Order: sequence, then structure tokens, then C-alpha cells
Amino acid sequence: MIRIVVVDDHPMFRAGLIQAVAAEGDIVVVGEGGSAAEAVELVGALRPDLLLLDARMADSGIDRVGDVLLAHPAVRVVIVTASEDDADMARALEAGVSGYVLKGTSAPDMRGIVRRVNGGESFMSAGAVGRLLDILKAGRTAATAPPPARLSAQETRALRALAGGLSNREIGVQLGITERTVKFHLANAFAKLRVRNRVEASIAARRLWPDLGG
Repeated sequence: MIRIVVVDDHPMFRAGLIQAVAAEGDIVVVGEGGSAAEAVELVGALRPDLLLLDARMADSGIDRVGDVLLAHPAVRVVIVTASEDDADMARALEAGVSGYVLKGTSAPDMRGIVRRVNGGESFMSAGAVGRLLDILKAGRTAATAPPPARLSAQETRALRALAGGLSNREIGVQLGITERTVKFHLANAFAKLRVRNRVEASIAARRLWPDLGG
């Protein structure tokens, strides 16, 4: 059972999103709210697996992501927004979100995203990926990747597995190493690639190794 909290300041959209994600039995909405402050309180009280959070509310959702993750690092945050603004995407990535999903995503796709992110993947809507790649090409973020030769063999294996959607635990099983060692290799890879989170690392990996797909 995947336990989620949904926070959006538009009641009709929030109700529709809740109906969409909870339409099948493996996802349950344990709380909902209409402000970023409520998001922090709800996550603290309910300890969900995922937080679906609007980016632009009276009190900015993106600005509170750091507060949520600092207090509850196991929670995975997915921004659900109509904004394709460069600054919003960059701030969300810097804050450490696990997903950036554009409003208008279909109900089946949204449920799939929830399951994938809960399973350890990072996700960005196709439109957001396109905009972020434009940002990267323009040099407006720190996610510029050096040649893959700078990565060790284990760092390369771990990064490719991450980009394939595996969690740290699954990467450890695949490589025959502990989860702690996986974190060590990924931290080194992140530093070498100058990326700050799993989404940026996945994008950098796909630029390094086109065989991984988009």
C-alpha cells in the first residue's frame, strides 16, 4: 500500500487528483491540504510515502520542500504543477524533489508515476525534461557532465543503474554490494558530475550514455 498526501490550493483540482491516484487499491490518500504550511504539518503527522505538492500556492510549495525533506528524508516529494518556468524547475531540483509532473497528466499515468517514484525512480514529465535539457545546454544549471572516464567502474555501474530507475537497495543487489557502499559510489559520482540529486543525475547519465534512452 502506497500512502500519499496531496496538497494543492485549488480544491477542485485537488479532489480530481485524489480521485485519480486512489482509483486502484494499492494507493491510498491519507491526508490532503491547501497550503505549503499544511504540507509540512501533514507529513509530520502522517508520515506518508509520497507527498504530491503544488508548486505555486500563496506560500510557495517549492520553498517548503527542503523543510519537509530535512525533517523526513524518507518521504519522496513530487511537484504537480502547471508551471514550466525555468526557475521553478531549477529550484525544485535543487530542493531535492523526486518528480516534477505537469498538470494535465492522465489518471493512469499519474498512478504509474506514483508507483515508479515510490519504487525509487525519479520522474519528470516529457515537457519538463525538454525544458530542463534546454537549460542544461544553455549552461544555466550546475548539471554539466564531465567525460565518463572520470567515473570509476563502480560509480559508472551505480549511476547507470540509478538512471534505469533502480533504488539504492536494488542497485546494491545488482552490483553485489551494500546499500551504504551504493550511497558512497553515487555521492562520488554526483560530486564528479556536479549534480545535486537523483533527477539531475539521471539526466546527466542519459546525456553520457544515450543507450539508456530518454
